[in-house]
Amino acid sequence: MRTIPNAILRFLLLSMLGCVVCLRPLAQQAPPPPYRPMQLPGLDNVYAVAGRFLSGSAPESDEAFSALSRFGVKVILSVDGASPDVERAAKHGMRYVHLPFGYDGIPATNVVQLVKAAQTLPGLVYIHCHHGKHRGPAAVAVMCEGVAGWDASLAERWMRLAGTSTNYTGLYKAASHFQAPSAAQLASVSTEFPSRVKVSPLAEVMVRIDEHWTALKAAQPGGFRDPKSATTALQLQELLHEAQRTGAASTRGDRFAEALKSADQAALELTSKLDTLAKTRTPAAESAATESLRAVGKSCTSCHRNFRD
Repeated sequence: MRTIPNAILRFLLLSMLGCVVCLRPLAQQAPPPPYRPMQLPGLDNVYAVAGRFLSGSAPESDEAFSALSRFGVKVILSVDGASPDVERAAKHGMRYVHLPFGYDGIPATNVVQLVKAAQTLPGLVYIHCHHGKHRGPAAVAVMCEGVAGWDASLAERWMRLAGTSTNYTGLYKAASHFQAPSAAQLASVSTEFPSRVKVSPLAEVMVRIDEHWTALKAAQPGGFRDPKSATTALQLQELLHEAQRTGAASTRGDRFAEALKSADQAALELTSKLDTLAKTRTPAAESAATESLRAVGKSCTSCHRNFRD
């Protein structure tokens, strides 16, 4: 039996090792995720997802609607509690579909509707909630599980990337426990989706409260120099008070009423501190207003944890 010379043996071994080294990076490379961030004027938290969906914040200006239309969006699907601007969407050549749900999860009927929408709506579809971080991405996850072959792990990674708070356990559960609707369930859903659904009075009030709270948070880093800050805080307080006065929150029980009253008092205190800051712009007054804003935030977070999340 002939012996292979050492030089040739070393050459063969190095060649084989080189092949292994060359192949290893290819074997370890993961495919790119089916979502990527993008920029569209007038919109926040925008992502292109699974080839035919966009996810982001609510369009609230002609600039935003125009950007969506120019990008090729044919349908805007809102899962937000606020009433969609159907007329402005139509002006820009787009149709609205309104399938609202809350922060506590996606009801089974909505899951079927979302999957049916994903199957049948034409062209590029823009899905949004208010900020484009929580309910919207959860809806996108369910739609992609229904039509794009996503599993629960990919759906959760997407929601985390989009900014969905893990406090919203119901939204994550909708994705992790997704069950594909049956053919009979899908057949029972009409493709004549509603363009505007009337939501409960409490939901409408909470949408307006959230808008004012967002404006106040945006004003804080600049020292509340926006002259409208005190007015915004007062309007926030009035909305919290109105929710109690009109009975919009009466169906949620005494504990919720007490939580709402606590937030009302915190907002009233913030209004007072901002009034003082506007008159005497001192570091102490600014610090007091900032601390009061934190108190309102803590009150809202506590209420959400107990009654919304």
